[in-house]
Amino acid sequence: MARPRGTGEFQDWQGLFAERLLELLHRESDGDLNPDEAAELGALSLDPEVRAARDALRRGVTLLSAPHLPRPHPPRSVAASVARDIALGRQLAAPPAPRSVASDVASDVTAARVLGHALALPHSVARAAVHDLQMARMLTPPGAPRSIAADLAAEVAAQRVLGAAPPSPSRSVAALVAGRVRQAAGEGRAPSRGQLPTSPSPSPAAFALQAGPPARPAALLGSLAGQAPRRNLAPLYLVASLLSGLTLLLLTSAWPNLATGALILQAVLEQVSPLAWTGLLLLLVTSALVTWRPSPGARRFGALSFALAGLLTLPPLYQVASGGSGLTFGRNVVISGPVRGNIVVIGGDVTLEGGARVQGRVVTLLGDVQREPGAQVRGEVSALLGQAPDRATAPTPAAPQGLTLATAAAFRPLLGWLGAAAWPQIFVTLTGGLLLLLFVAGAAPQLARRQRHAPMRTLALGILMLAALLLPALALGVSGLLGPALIAAALAALLISTGLSVSLYDAGRVLAAQLRLPVPDTVGALLGLSTFAASLSLPPLAFALALVGGAWGAGTLFLSHRTARSADPEGLVASVR
Repeated sequence: MARPRGTGEFQDWQGLFAERLLELLHRESDGDLNPDEAAELGALSLDPEVRAARDALRRGVTLLSAPHLPRPHPPRSVAASVARDIALGRQLAAPPAPRSVASDVASDVTAARVLGHALALPHSVARAAVHDLQMARMLTPPGAPRSIAADLAAEVAAQRVLGAAPPSPSRSVAALVAGRVRQAAGEGRAPSRGQLPTSPSPSPAAFALQAGPPARPAALLGSLAGQAPRRNLAPLYLVASLLSGLTLLLLTSAWPNLATGALILQAVLEQVSPLAWTGLLLLLVTSALVTWRPSPGARRFGALSFALAGLLTLPPLYQVASGGSGLTFGRNVVISGPVRGNIVVIGGDVTLEGGARVQGRVVTLLGDVQREPGAQVRGEVSALLGQAPDRATAPTPAAPQGLTLATAAAFRPLLGWLGAAAWPQIFVTLTGGLLLLLFVAGAAPQLARRQRHAPMRTLALGILMLAALLLPALALGVSGLLGPALIAAALAALLISTGLSVSLYDAGRVLAAQLRLPVPDTVGALLGLSTFAASLSLPPLAFALALVGGAWGAGTLFLSHRTARSADPEGLVASVR
């Protein structure tokens, strides 16, 4: 189709005009118009559409060049509309076409045709099972016959004791009583009580024989006498006499050293403040009360008493153990200046130089005292199992001779080694070994559970056990009986180490469980032992942890052992047999 002439030229001219107008508008927005172009654009702006476009472009340039653009309105959420459309589309979805069941019906018809009839029910096997059980019981070989030798021996012994066969049971007297009653009724009088026939009452031996074969002749003798069999107390008297004789022998052999031992004990105790003795007495009384009656009130009182006794007792005990109170263990001591208080040396010598000024006593155990001219001592100078000057005036026993000298020579190097040993490291190693032994044996979790369930009672039992070992060890040591004293002290140290291993395992396991660490049993044991090893940098803290933890764990061991024995007495008897 042909178009009219001049139409294309008009469209081309209109396109050129629009491009020229856009170019002028862009140059105006950029600020690059010259006067001629500005006049041209003003002439074009006479058109309302051009003027509207020019004003819109100016507003856009103004907005874009502004320092802060206005915040656009947030678009409206279409989530609810979309969810509604989805729900509506799901409701309006066409249901699935019904599935044909022809194949299922055909398979069921074929299966019914193949089977033809219903399956028979299974028959009961109860009768056959009963028959098998009876046959197994009949075919089981009978057990070996029990020996009746003990019963025969008991019966023979009973026959010898009794000397005759047991009397036959008395015959019934009902017929005789009825006849006497009828006769008395015929005579018109009541029968007297003495006329009623009596039968001899069976003896206790007859009752014992009728009840069954006697187990022991002593029981028959007791039944014949009409009383319970008496226990034989001769072994108890024999053991008591033996222990009393040994005690007297020890006292007589140690009597020459008791005076000096009492002096040594007095010198050591004078260095301890009275508050410490008050705390120790409160500790023992509270432990006995909580152990004897572990009621809730006693446990609350025990917790407060233990805390107060620990504050009063632990600092003086640490001062004595560390040698701060004038007590030296396994080392020689040289005094050349003024000293306030007593000087007590165990397993070492004391040398008093000319400038020594001691305001108290000088006492040694297994050591000698050498005093130079000019040395001044206000108190006594004594030596137990050693040499001391002024023996005639000082309360010092005779110089050791014979077996006493051999004992002193044997224990002197041992005490020197004990005084120079690295005890903290040895104690940590021993505690770690015992903890590993308890962990491998599987007893650590049970002991820790027992310790958490009865904390006050286990602590009280542990304190009483340590007191039962340490107090006799101290008494034996100051009496000169060093062998039993060292054995008791070693048992106390082993008990403290074992109890501390239980307490460290329990505390470490609880801490590991609170921190949610993996494998709390193993990690808790390592954590508790590492914490105690780290506390060695503070000796007072390590000393307090060792005593408290050792006593706590020792009480746990004792309570667990006693609970196990009371829970299984038959097994204990069987094991003893």
